[in-house]
Amino acid sequence: MAYRPIRSALLQGADPLALLQAYCKILASTTVYVADLDAIMGLGDNLALIAQMAASQPQLELLVDAGIRSADEARSLVEAGAKKVVIASESVASLDAASGVLRALGTGRSLFSIDMRNRTVIWREASTAPGDPYEVASLLASLGFREAILLEMERIGTGGGADARFLNSITRAAPGVTFIVGGGIKAASELARLKRAGASGVLLATALHDGTITREDLIRVGAEC
Repeated sequence: MAYRPIRSALLQGADPLALLQAYCKILASTTVYVADLDAIMGLGDNLALIAQMAASQPQLELLVDAGIRSADEARSLVEAGAKKVVIASESVASLDAASGVLRALGTGRSLFSIDMRNRTVIWREASTAPGDPYEVASLLASLGFREAILLEMERIGTGGGADARFLNSITRAAPGVTFIVGGGIKAASELARLKRAGASGVLLATALHDGTITREDLIRVGAEC
């Protein structure tokens, strides 16, 4: 898959350090999700750039997905400045592998990403791991995960909206786990619905870059919730 450089209402150009600064200055962000697409696709990594990002905005909580498959890779991310390491289902072969990383980092430094297409969990290569997101969510709780991302891959960048009812049913399947929702969130009104359904946060990109959701929207929704 080829990814084009972003075009954003927040800045001119697509420099990651400048974008991070814009998030902080314009949106007053306190947490930023970073996806190292090179690492995820096995084409190298951006550890040096991630370290620069962490050093330039030390107050930020950086959540980094870099295709982590082992505890050693996860530790390298933490050393580079990641506050939390994303263990994504599409990058690991099993929940046992994810549990090993969790044990190495601890619950405060790691979270799991349930990556799905058509409500089926995606795993690396051929895997016997469960495809049912409800089963995976329940198992995460039993393994000791306390935070997870619920990501519907086919919705990313579409503006098609997120499903609050689906989130609500997932949270019931995994008591004790908080969920960040990603994929297709298109309007500020969705943020309040997702919060009421149990979301601890949301992943926003396209809606911020095209100006559909603004800083004022985020402040208003935060006050309402």
